Amino acid sequence: MYSAGPFATLSSMPADPQTPLSFTRLHLVRTAGGSEALRRGLTALSDADVMHLARSLEFQGVLDGEMPDLLSALRPRMRQLRPERVGSVERLCWRPLERFLTDQTEVVSGVPWIVPRRLLRPLWELVEAANADLVDQLRRRHLNACFDRDQMALDQVAHQVVDLAAFILNNAMNIPARLKLSAAETAVVRFMARVLKWHRLVMPNVRYFQQTQARQTDQVQALRLYTNWYSVFELLDTQFDLYVLYLFEMTPNPVDVIDAFPFYFDTMTEPSGLALQWLYHRLDNIAADTASLLARPPRIQPAEVLLDLTDRVFLLNRLVTRLRRIPLFAPDGAAGDGLAALLRGRLGFDSVERLGDALMDWLHDVLMGPADKRMRAMMVLGPLAGIYPALVLLIDNGERGNRAHKLRMRLGDKAVDDIDRYLRSHEMAPQARHATAANITPIIDMCRAFGKAEAVTELERRLRR
Repeated sequence: MYSAGPFATLSSMPADPQTPLSFTRLHLVRTAGGSEALRRGLTALSDADVMHLARSLEFQGVLDGEMPDLLSALRPRMRQLRPERVGSVERLCWRPLERFLTDQTEVVSGVPWIVPRRLLRPLWELVEAANADLVDQLRRRHLNACFDRDQMALDQVAHQVVDLAAFILNNAMNIPARLKLSAAETAVVRFMARVLKWHRLVMPNVRYFQQTQARQTDQVQALRLYTNWYSVFELLDTQFDLYVLYLFEMTPNPVDVIDAFPFYFDTMTEPSGLALQWLYHRLDNIAADTASLLARPPRIQPAEVLLDLTDRVFLLNRLVTRLRRIPLFAPDGAAGDGLAALLRGRLGFDSVERLGDALMDWLHDVLMGPADKRMRAMMVLGPLAGIYPALVLLIDNGERGNRAHKLRMRLGDKAVDDIDRYLRSHEMAPQARHATAANITPIIDMCRAFGKAEAVTELERRLRR
């Protein structure tokens, strides 16, 4: 007779989260034979079962030196429940770097703060080989602290292993040669060594800001009030850019960080600093995203794509505007030419010009297009016309009579002429005239920004009467 096996009595539905711990269910999962039996057993586990089993398996992995396969099957539930982790001494060693770790395998040249996890294992083997007795002692103390849930003892182990790794990475000779590292990988390892050395000064302030960040809606005020930057600035001296990098990584808008510490950014003299490298990289990423959206033919793109382009240009312009107020990035500053070249190289004049021509088509649709085209044009015309002057300014090289200047003049003249021709050929009631004025206000503002103030004033007078 057919038997459903030991899981026949278990429901195929997930257990109620409030279901108490059951060692019977845990035993059946540990001894399950076959993938289907394991799947059903895992489904039947309660939250308490998962928390207990995860901890048990991690202790087993620490003792055996290798994590059990069953732990991998349990990870989806662990990601939901986030149980207290046992971890390992090796995991504690790299905890100060968690914000910078990535699963990507390739190292990005010039971006040392993106640390591939694949570098951790060979570096840990170096640390372990340099002082095997101490590492073994720390392993035993770590296991006891985890078992006793002694957080103070666990913190002491963490401090010691990080100090050991910091000493090895900062003082060991020929690490690049021994591990056959490329130049980019060597830069990453140097960054790791720097973080491990200074994390005790940096991290308490970063964590303090994280805890208070949600209570303060003004990010600039939060950064000034809740980071104890003055003590960090005094203690870190030349390492303050590492602290700023942490803040860049955890604050949604980098402009807030710049505004919070103008004394630091306004006195920068070297464009090679870590914080400035981060800003260049962030700027390049936003410019690249903007360029990819600009490269698509605007007239056939969904409105969502065009509105996304608007958001990207706004972010890009806000960051560039703030950077240009820093002496180093001013037009006559050491990094000013590089900033301008990056923007022109990424964005491209042809794509910006094509978007301008699309704006003129949408203006025509708003004024005289059929109903379906008019609705779409009204949806995208305002946001895109609002950011377009800033976009043209980003690719302007500042030379008299350059392509950007000619583009402004051509689009400004065409927009004014199209609106003028429409007003001359259509008799409108005051209500219709006011509605038209509201629909094309962004284009009117764009023309004013392009130097057509006198013509715009006349158009506005005719639209108001």
